[in-house]
Amino acid sequence: MRVGFVVDHPKRDLGGAVMLAHALAGRGIEAVLIPLYSQAIDVPLLALDALIVNFARPVNLELVRAYADSGIAVFVLDTEGGVLADDGANTPHRLAEYVRDSGYGDVLSGYFFWGSTLHDAFVRHSGMRPESLHLTGCPRFDFAASRWREILDYPRDGFVLMNANFPLVNPRFVRSPEQEVASVVAAGWDADYVVRILADSRKILGNYLETVRRLAAQFPEQPFLVRPHPFEDADLYRRSFASFANVTVDGRGSVLNAIQHARCVLHVNCGTSIEAIMLGKLPLSMEFLNTELMSRHSSLPSRVSRKVESIEELLDVVADTDAATAVYPFSQVHAELVRPWFHLADGYASDRVAAVLRESILARGSITPRPSVSRSLSASRPRPRTGQRLQALVANGVGSLAAASLRSAWKPARREKSLGLGAIRRLVSSICGHESTSVWQVNHARHPSTGVPLASVVIAPAGVGH
Repeated sequence: MRVGFVVDHPKRDLGGAVMLAHALAGRGIEAVLIPLYSQAIDVPLLALDALIVNFARPVNLELVRAYADSGIAVFVLDTEGGVLADDGANTPHRLAEYVRDSGYGDVLSGYFFWGSTLHDAFVRHSGMRPESLHLTGCPRFDFAASRWREILDYPRDGFVLMNANFPLVNPRFVRSPEQEVASVVAAGWDADYVVRILADSRKILGNYLETVRRLAAQFPEQPFLVRPHPFEDADLYRRSFASFANVTVDGRGSVLNAIQHARCVLHVNCGTSIEAIMLGKLPLSMEFLNTELMSRHSSLPSRVSRKVESIEELLDVVADTDAATAVYPFSQVHAELVRPWFHLADGYASDRVAAVLRESILARGSITPRPSVSRSLSASRPRPRTGQRLQALVANGVGSLAAASLRSAWKPARREKSLGLGAIRRLVSSICGHESTSVWQVNHARHPSTGVPLASVVIAPAGVGH
C-alpha cells in the first residue's frame, strides 16, 4: 500500500508530514511526500492507493478531480484548518458549503479535521457522507504533546519570541501585495473587505516594527527572536532591526521548536498562540496594536492569549514573564477554547489519520494502482495548456527533481517549497530514535519508465523495496 501527501510549505508542514509517514510506516504502508509544485507531474507516476491534498480550494479542483478519476482515493487534510475567520469565505460553514456547491464533495473519499468545530460544520453543510468526515486532529501538532515534546531541539534558548503574521502586506511568494489580494479575492473573499484588511494590516505592521524596536532598546540584555510568517519576506525585518544586537530575525525550521525554547510568545492575531498554549508557553497578544476589524476577522488568537493593552503593560510583563506564566490558566484555556478547533493534544493525531487511511484502502478491495506516464505528460489535466505540456515533457524526460531545480534557478522563491532529503532523514531518525523503532528508508521516488529521480520522497518501512 502507498499513500501520497502533498506538502504545501515544508517549513510549516514537513514535520506533520513526516510524523504521518512514521505512523503509516508502522502499519506497513509506504508514504510519499510530494512537493506542491511537482504534484501534477509526480502523482500519476507514483501508483498511489490514496492521496492527501493540502486543501480543497478552487485552485486545485481540476487536479483533485483528475486524481480521483484516475482511481486514487483523495482525502483532504487542510494545512490551515484550525485558526479560521469569524466572517467571510474562511468560516467553517462557508468552507463546508463551498465543498458541497463546488463538486468537491462528489470526488473526495474523505476529509480529516483539526477540531470538532469544523467537523460539525461539514456534517451539517458539506453534503459529504458523515462516515467520510474524520475528526483526528492535525499531525503537525503531535510534536507539542508530552509524548514527543523532548525532540523539539533548537539552537537558541531563553529568547522572547516575536511571531510576525503579515503575509498580505509583506508577501514572499508573489510580486506585490496587490497580487496577494487578488489571490485572496479569487478564493472567495469580498474585494472591499480584503482591501480593508490590507489597510489595517499595513498599519499594524508599522506599529509592530516600532514596538520591537522599543522592546529591544528597553531590554538590551534580553535576546529577541523575530520569526516571519512562512509566506513573508524576511528582509523587511532584517532591515528594520539591523541596529539592534539583541534582535535576531530567523524563520528557519518549525515554529514549534522555536516556541518550545522561548520565554514567551508575542503576537498580533497569530495562530502560533495556539501552539504556545499547547507547549505551556505564555502567548501575549499585543492588543494595543490591533484594530477592531482584524480582531473580529479571526478572534481565536486573541482569546487564547494574555491580552496586553498598552506598551507600558507589555514592558512590565516582559520584565517578569515567569510570574505572568505561573498564573496563566493553560489547562482551562485549552479545554474551553483550543480543543474545539484543534481536538486532543495527545500526540496521536497521525496515528488516527493513518488508521483511517489503512481501513479505507483495505475497503477498496482488489483495486491495483498503476503509474500513468500519459497522465503525467498531460500534467494531470484533461486540457493542459501548452506551457503545462512542455513542463510535463521536460519533467518526464529529466525527472521532476531536476526540472524543479531548473525552475528554482529561474524562480528562487520556489526553493523554499522543495523537499530536502537531509531534513527528512533527520526528522525520521529523530522520531524513530525517540520511539526505539527501526529507521525507515528515505529516498527520492523514481520515474517508472526511465528511473530518473522525482522530486517526491518515499518513506518506507525498513526492508520494503520501492
